[in-house]
This record gives sequence, structure tokens and C-alpha cells, in this order.
Amino acid sequence: MSKTLYRGLQWFLALFSAYILFFSGSDRYFLGPVALLFLLIPPVAQRLFQMKLGYPLKITVLTFCFLGFHLGTALRWFDRGWGYDNVVHLLSGILFTLIGLCLYARIRGGVNRKEEPLLQITYAFFFSMFVAVIWEIWEFSGFLLFGLDSQHHLDTGVFDTMEDIIACFVGSLVMAVDFVLYLRRDMGLLMGVVESFDAANGYDKTQDSAPLPEVMEPSL
Repeated sequence: MSKTLYRGLQWFLALFSAYILFFSGSDRYFLGPVALLFLLIPPVAQRLFQMKLGYPLKITVLTFCFLGFHLGTALRWFDRGWGYDNVVHLLSGILFTLIGLCLYARIRGGVNRKEEPLLQITYAFFFSMFVAVIWEIWEFSGFLLFGLDSQHHLDTGVFDTMEDIIACFVGSLVMAVDFVLYLRRDMGLLMGVVESFDAANGYDKTQDSAPLPEVMEPSL
């Protein structure tokens, strides 16, 4: 089911990228080919870090790319003034805290360890906040290079930047609470994404570091 959903999402993003290319306006048509590049994120990440993401994490990442770039940047939803920008940045806090937990699992051999839970979530939380800063640098670079003023640089740039970082901070806190619920009551709403990452890489959540037999998964 997850594999089918992931393949369908890939095709959807490819078609939407074509829509951006031909119908988003002459000042933004070049964002269509750029949008296609986001499809490379999962396979490139897997090769770069020598790990499997698992289909739920792949789906989560591509869905966020669609919300942030395809809708937010290419179709200018960030400029519509009804809080879409804040929602995406809050979701970014959740997503990148999840990714931080997965990276910690990659380093230590599993995320649901009885040892060092505070270190796990601290690592993930500050990874998310680091990405928030990089995101703002990316947006500022887009303004300098292409005139894409998603930060409203000319009028409320500082306010918009701080608002985005605070939204990411709140999202990271939400994910931190979810992690605590998962460890203490085994009821985290989003930790299934991390569990699928553990399984794809052969980590056993019931043990500290013993690997399970490798689970084969297509690279794309």
C-alpha cells in the first residue's frame, strides 16, 4: 500500500511540475524543472547516507515538498496572507524533528532505545531548528538571485523570518511531545514513520542495537 501510494505521489508531482512549467506564468515557468528535482531527494538521501528511508518517510518528505515548493513558492500560496506560510513552517518543525530522530537511529542503531531518550529528542529538536535557519537562508538567496520575495524582504522581512522560525519551533515541540508519548505509552501519532525507517534499515526497536535481517527495498 505504501509503495503504491509513493509511486502515485511521484507521478502526481511530475505532472504538477509540468503544470507549473506551462501554466504558472512567464515569470515562474522555470520553477517547473526545479520542482522535478525534488523527486530526487529520497534516492539521493539514501545513497548519500547509505540508508533506506522507508516508504512512509519518503511519502512524508515529498508531500512536504509539494506543500512548500509546488504550492507555496511556485503557485504563490505563501503570499496569499491567510497563514499558509505559518502552517508549512509548523509542519517543517514536525517533519525535520522526525528526520532528526531517523538520523539518530542511523547513528545509534534504532530510535526507541531505553537509553538516552533525552539525547535522542534533543538531537532531533536542534536538527530541526538548524534546518529552519538554513530554510530562511534559502529563501533570502531566492530573493537575491531570482526576486522570489517569500520573506517579504522589502516590507516585513525580519518579522516574517522570526515568525517562520517560531512556527518551526512550535512544530518541533509538537513532535517532541509525540516522542515522549511514544516512549512512555507507546501511542505517538507520528512515530510510525520512524518505526518504518527502523524496520527498513533492520533496527529492532525492542533491543539497544542488535540488527534484524536486512529488509530489501527499491532505491527509488
